[in-house]
Amino acid sequence: MVFEFNTSIGHNGFMGLIAIPDDVAMQAVQDRVKRVVANLSHKEKEITLYAAISKRHGSYSMMFSKANQKKLEVQQGDTIQVRMQEDTSKYQAPMTEELEAVLLSDYEAYEIFENLLPGKQRNIIFMIYNAKGSQKKVDLALNAMENLKIGNHNPMKFEKLL
Repeated sequence: MVFEFNTSIGHNGFMGLIAIPDDVAMQAVQDRVKRVVANLSHKEKEITLYAAISKRHGSYSMMFSKANQKKLEVQQGDTIQVRMQEDTSKYQAPMTEELEAVLLSDYEAYEIFENLLPGKQRNIIFMIYNAKGSQKKVDLALNAMENLKIGNHNPMKFEKLL
């Protein structure tokens, strides 16, 4: 199901938030949607956001980082257009060609990756997805897989091995 709505950008004291209207949130909860792919637009700009729907203080929202706010050229209080739908992809994150190629070429790393918790898988995927340039993505993917093989399964503590 696709949800379309206009909403404002808020803040929780730590992170920017995209408020989800109650009727949309209730339908998402009823359909058991937890992670979404949302296309956000403001004026002439548009970005894609991969996010979780979370409930805080009785209302539903998605986290919206300062980096994404900068890309969309918005700030707290601005109104944006949202088109979101459930993320039904395998990892619920945007798998890059580079990471996929590394996983296909290294079966040991693939097995370890598949046995990680979904959140750790997403951390690795987003770390590589956010890199600039294809070669940098390949280098990060190779390094991540080497870290997994030596037993370092925490993406936040990966060492540069290559």
